[in-house]
Amino acid sequence: MSDKINVLYPGKASGVSGFEEKSANKYFNVLKAVSGNSLGCVYIADLKTRKLEFISENPLLFSGLRSAEIEKMGYNFFRKHTKKEDLEILKKVSTYGLKFFECLSPEEKTAHTITYDFHLKYTNSVDVLVNHRITPVELDDDGEISKIACVVSYSLNRTAGNIRIISNTSESYWKYNLFTGKWTEECKVALKIREIEIIRFYLQGLKIEEIAEQLFVSPSTIKFHRSKLFERIGVKNIIEAISYVITNNLI
Repeated sequence: MSDKINVLYPGKASGVSGFEEKSANKYFNVLKAVSGNSLGCVYIADLKTRKLEFISENPLLFSGLRSAEIEKMGYNFFRKHTKKEDLEILKKVSTYGLKFFECLSPEEKTAHTITYDFHLKYTNSVDVLVNHRITPVELDDDGEISKIACVVSYSLNRTAGNIRIISNTSESYWKYNLFTGKWTEECKVALKIREIEIIRFYLQGLKIEEIAEQLFVSPSTIKFHRSKLFERIGVKNIIEAISYVITNNLI
């Protein structure tokens, strides 16, 4: 498979029945409700028509623009508002991300997600590093990807790039190297129970002393488990550890 592995710049389509449109609207309303109660945002893109069919409201994740403005711009929004140095990242995702999916069976395509980070420009503010997680949600009769869903959130990484393809059904993931242009397969790290507990408490905002109290151990024990986790996954601090765990669907 690695030999095979070594496009996403994609209104409604015409001929849609009233029943189909009603079903789609109901589906979009569910997405609006879910994204409205989270820090993230969701959009759906049609790769055949190259249009955004739906985008939930969250101006802070889209350079301060409202969803109606972004829908009109379509993917031109990303060309205009992405930091110039990061446009190459989007091109790599567009070209080599979908090329990777071509190597998968129809069933595998909808079970895989590509995740990556890039900076969006903001007027009168600093650039913001965001994360996009794209999953195919609809295939055409030939098994080709026709629609994708993207979950947008603030990135937990420090730099742009970090292109990966992950799956909940596999014990490995694929990482794209921007310099060599190659995909490499890496095994997911299986977290130990204590490590999962510590990460969960950190996500709740607890400090080391508070985590130790919850787990009936000493703070030095928490620091020991934390340092071992950092060493195993190759990170330097708890923010990077949380980013790694979330990005790779480890909890």
